[in-house]
Amino acid sequence: MSIESTTVDGVATITINRPEKKNAITLAMRTEIESAFQAAQDDHNVRAIILTGAGVDFSAGADVGEMGGGGVRQSLLRMRHLHRMARSVANTNKPVIAAVRGVCIGMSWALALACDVVVTAHDARFQFAFRHIGLAPDGGAAFLLTRYLGVQRAKEIIYSGRFVSGDEAAALGLALHALQGDEVMAKAQELAQNFANAPTLALMMAKRQFDAAPGQNYDQALDFEANIQPLMVETEDNREGILSFKEKRKPGFVGN
Repeated sequence: MSIESTTVDGVATITINRPEKKNAITLAMRTEIESAFQAAQDDHNVRAIILTGAGVDFSAGADVGEMGGGGVRQSLLRMRHLHRMARSVANTNKPVIAAVRGVCIGMSWALALACDVVVTAHDARFQFAFRHIGLAPDGGAAFLLTRYLGVQRAKEIIYSGRFVSGDEAAALGLALHALQGDEVMAKAQELAQNFANAPTLALMMAKRQFDAAPGQNYDQALDFEANIQPLMVETEDNREGILSFKEKRKPGFVGN
């Protein structure tokens, strides 16, 4: 398998495992990534997810050897594979952390941006290289980059096709932390464990609020949370949180 998944203490780590090709993603691997995220989504023991690459790179993006040929019909099929994979990452209701070292190019950068948090190395190299091979952005790249940066900065990065370092990504708000390479996975695991120990349903509902926010005005956002919070006060984790506060102890959240 070119995609590996392991679960420890409520954290699923999904690894793109093709280091000899800089973890370039084949069509078959797209389906494997989708399946790995669906399995993590369905597993009640999984409460947070890390997406990373084996070896020294996150991923060089799509396998160029599979590009082209087959006409419009085949191209549309490849796009559907890509979009199913992208949705499996973006639409999971559990916190997802991208741990990025080395290169993170094209669709793989879009996958990282679809995660909730990105932790990267100082010297990581991000790039949307679509212009260099005569393609428009895909994988949700234009949408995600615009959401983070606004239209003008997003256009500059995509139009130029230039590399963005891990340090610049963090400065722009495209990554939460830029660290030494050997510290990236440890920080991702620390964050994932923190999220896994949190009340799962509360984080799930918070994620829905963040996802909905760009399309809402202030009143709509208030109405949205008004529909959520009455449900949350009936959860076991809410009762445990209040009781632990009164008893001056750490809460033991169970995820419901």
